[in-house]
Amino acid sequence: MALSLASMLWLVLILAASSSNSTPTATTWPTATTWPTSNMTDWRWTSSQSWYWTSSPSPGRDLTGRMFSVMSGSVVTFRGFPRYQDTRAFTVCLRIISESVPGTALFTMTMSNSATLTVRSTADSGYELTVGQASKTLYPVAELPSFGKLYPWTSLCATWDSATGMTQMWKDGKMSVRKGMWRSQSFYGPPAMTLSGFEGQVTDIHVWDKALPLSSLRSYNQGWGYPSGNLLSWREAS
Repeated sequence: MALSLASMLWLVLILAASSSNSTPTATTWPTATTWPTSNMTDWRWTSSQSWYWTSSPSPGRDLTGRMFSVMSGSVVTFRGFPRYQDTRAFTVCLRIISESVPGTALFTMTMSNSATLTVRSTADSGYELTVGQASKTLYPVAELPSFGKLYPWTSLCATWDSATGMTQMWKDGKMSVRKGMWRSQSFYGPPAMTLSGFEGQVTDIHVWDKALPLSSLRSYNQGWGYPSGNLLSWREAS
């Protein structure tokens, strides 16, 4: 049966009223990404750790997961544990993000008997390692794929053994050849690590009284499972 024009208009009004009483389904949009503030606090550098800024070391403070900012023209010193016997070997490791100028010292480690260890970056992508009065330039070029890299950091380690005089440099997943330099020498007293030759960030500074084996260097490079430094430790910084 055909509907009259009046009946059709009445039907349209009923349908419109019914539609206006229904509850619409709201679309929930994802919240906006919260970007780090200007001082970069609580910024997640990796998927598993949060790295924080800190302005100055506190005695005996565990700085695990924290980074220290080295400013242009500043001098930052971390002091090691008391030690009452000679040190005849060492490994120094740290991670940096830096704008270094070739020829400037990345760090200097001084002992109580004035013996020093200094590492400088060179213009040809090498590192000049000085122990006492002897120096060698080392080039970490040999690939070690199993080491990987802990982004965004550059992981650096230097080893020296007085018994053999051999020294070696490690950078991320690469190592230098071993070179002989200063034999039958020793350090005495607690180390003091001074950072002053670059502008950037540093974390995970550790010093051991031996040349670490390859397995420990790999663990340090990967950022987990490595022993804490027994001469100086980022886990008990002072």
